[in-house]
Amino acid sequence: MIEEQGTVLSIDGGIAEVETIRTSTCSTCRARHGCGHHTIAKVSNSNRMLMKVIAPESLAVGQNVTVGIPEDTLLQASFWMYAVPLLGLVAGAALPSLFTEQSIVSIVGALCGFLGGLWTAKRKASREADNPEFYPRILKINAQAPFIPVVQKA
Repeated sequence: MIEEQGTVLSIDGGIAEVETIRTSTCSTCRARHGCGHHTIAKVSNSNRMLMKVIAPESLAVGQNVTVGIPEDTLLQASFWMYAVPLLGLVAGAALPSLFTEQSIVSIVGALCGFLGGLWTAKRKASREADNPEFYPRILKINAQAPFIPVVQKA
């Protein structure tokens, strides 16, 4: 389970919006020089992130919580967003080369395969958007330090 600390901003219909502070351990990671996350973390000016989680009955706005995302859910999402478009690109480039030696056909096939993979991943994401199995969960409500009210924009 991947865990993150956050603050509950709102609760609506059993779904809570939680703001987390993105923590990055990039400076201690050995693979940081070849990792896209490290580059994005350096460029990004905001480390705040909003996520929707399933809210238990006892949750209230302003509470500090621990949010968890199962590893298998993250692995599935990574597969659909990275591997499927890449497989489409490779298949789109390889299949036309079985029938013709023109490289432009392979280039167009690779582009079509990549776009097809992206479309497939987007379709899968839209089908699973309302599936509660893929939502992060609140693992525990943390002990509160002095209460600081959450100010929301109207």
